[in-house]
Amino acid sequence: MNPSQSKEARKRENEQSPIKKKFKDSAISKEELDAAIANGIKLALQEQQRGLDVAVASAVREAVDSILVPALRDLRTEIQKTNETVKEISSELEKVAKSTKRAQDRVESVQTAAREDRRSVIELKTQLDQLTTKLTDLEDRGRRNNVRLVGLPEAVEGSDAIGYLKDNLPKWIPSLVGRDIDIERAHRVYAGGEGNSNKPRTLIFRLLRWQDRSAILNGARQVYPVKYAANGARASAHQRSPPAHASAPTAGTILFFPDYSPATTAKRKSFSSIMNKAKGMGLEPFLIYPARIKLQYKGERKMFDSPQAAEDFINSLPRRSTFTPVRRDGGATDAASNPTEENRHRDPPHDREGNLVDMEERS
Repeated sequence: MNPSQSKEARKRENEQSPIKKKFKDSAISKEELDAAIANGIKLALQEQQRGLDVAVASAVREAVDSILVPALRDLRTEIQKTNETVKEISSELEKVAKSTKRAQDRVESVQTAAREDRRSVIELKTQLDQLTTKLTDLEDRGRRNNVRLVGLPEAVEGSDAIGYLKDNLPKWIPSLVGRDIDIERAHRVYAGGEGNSNKPRTLIFRLLRWQDRSAILNGARQVYPVKYAANGARASAHQRSPPAHASAPTAGTILFFPDYSPATTAKRKSFSSIMNKAKGMGLEPFLIYPARIKLQYKGERKMFDSPQAAEDFINSLPRRSTFTPVRRDGGATDAASNPTEENRHRDPPHDREGNLVDMEERS
């Protein structure tokens, strides 16, 4: 059968179809038929979409029930545990905050008490310093009539130290000749356990009148060095060595100086090195009661209350080997031709307590 014949056969067959025949007999147009077909297809698609939605929803529900729900349940459990932990931590933090607040209150209370104690300590220290100063002043006043004698051989005074001093003070210090000196008591000072038998102990004696004490110290300064002879006489300051044919008694230097309390003595002793340094520079240092150093520089008096202040002043001076001491009459002192002046400018001797021979108070 050729193609044209087949085509004709299909055409006849379509024309003889009962459906075609029914539509030909009915009054439905082709547009209405197409609309009905499209509507049917749409309904079928909607039905299929509903079925697909139900299947998807069912699958999603099963997936949620099998995967997400347990995970969410575990997450909820963990969140609950975390909340409980947070609550416990919050409770602990509240306790810590309360403890911290109590500790802070105690610290503030302690700080307040410490400030009060500090003020009290400062006030007490101030009062103690004042009382110490007063006590030192009272002790110095109590020792005002005392004189220390250093270098006197042991036991030469015998059992009557007062009588020995009355007999020999005018011999040692000529300016005391004819002066009636009343000595209340005299004794040797304890050596402090040094065990040095070669160095005699200091002899301290108390005078009835302060004027006698000043006369002794000033007179000893004028004839310094005072030489003690074994026969009790005063050796000449210019006679250093006796002639070879003479049998001179053994002589030694004895020193007179005021008596101070241990506190004042310690303060004065702190000036020893600066005193020697100032003497070496010709500044004519002098220590004034209780512990102030006076220097003479270019005709001016310089007063210093501490060794450091005096040392700073000396270090600030132009570097020279020595300063030429100036006499009160304006001329330069010739130490080589004036043995007495030379003796006054040599380094001052000390006793065991650190006192200096030329440390007597002057106005």
